[in-house]
Amino acid sequence: MVMKKMIGMAVLLLCFCGCTKDNDAIYYPVGDVEIERGGPALIVEEGQVPIIRSYNNEDYVLDTVAQYPNNPTLGKLTFMIDLKNQLADEEVSGFNGVGKSKLNMSLGYKNGNYLEKSQVPIYTSPDVTTRYAVKLRLKGELTLSGDEWMIDYVYAQLASLFQPYPPSSFFAEVFMCKGGMKFGTFDSFRRTCTFDISYDRSDLSFSQLYFNMFVNLAGQKRENRIRLRIDKESFLEIYEQEETV
Repeated sequence: MVMKKMIGMAVLLLCFCGCTKDNDAIYYPVGDVEIERGGPALIVEEGQVPIIRSYNNEDYVLDTVAQYPNNPTLGKLTFMIDLKNQLADEEVSGFNGVGKSKLNMSLGYKNGNYLEKSQVPIYTSPDVTTRYAVKLRLKGELTLSGDEWMIDYVYAQLASLFQPYPPSSFFAEVFMCKGGMKFGTFDSFRRTCTFDISYDRSDLSFSQLYFNMFVNLAGQKRENRIRLRIDKESFLEIYEQEETV
C-alpha cells in the first residue's frame, strides 16, 4: 500500500512538473500568413509629397544576441524588432520611426509580453478622422550565427494595435501581415531568412500605427548571435489623403 502511494505521488508530481515546464515553453504554431487590407494604391500626383518619408542611405545591420530571459531551459524564445529607418525627409509630430532598429526580448515564453517601453507606435495620428495611404518596402536578411539555433517563424505586421502574434481576435486592426513562406525564403542549412515584402494601400484610418517584425527561435543553448540586415531599398511613406467632395 505504501509503495502504491509513493508511486502515485511520483506520477502526480511528474505530471505537475510536466505541466509547469510546458507553460514555460512558448509555442504558437504559425503557418503562412498574408493579409493586406485597405483601398487601392494611392496614385501620387506630381508635386504631392508624403507627410512622412523614412529611409536609409545605406544598408543597416543589427547584430546582437538573442538570450533566454532568466531561464536557460531548452526550447523556444520570441523577440520583436522595432523597425525604424535612420532618415526622414521631414520632422513630423508623433512619428517615432526615425532611428536604429532595436531588438526587444519577450518577458515570458508563453504569452509573448514585452516591456511597455518596447510597445511604442511608429506613428500617432493627431486626428482619428484623417484617412491615410501607406507605402512601404522591407527588404533584407535575418541570419543566425551558430548551428544550435533555428528560425521557427518570422512575420512582419503593420497594425493599429500592438499584437505580438498573427491576428485572430483583432483582425480588423491589422492592415498588413506577412509571415512564413509569404514573408520570405528560408534556408535551413545557412540558417537564414531572406525577405522582400511591400505594401501599398490607401483609405486607412488609425489613431496609432505599429510596424514590427516578430521572430520565434528554437534552440539548444542559452543564447545565440543574430544578424538582421535591412537593405537601403527599404522605406516607409505615409500620405495624408485629401477629402473627396
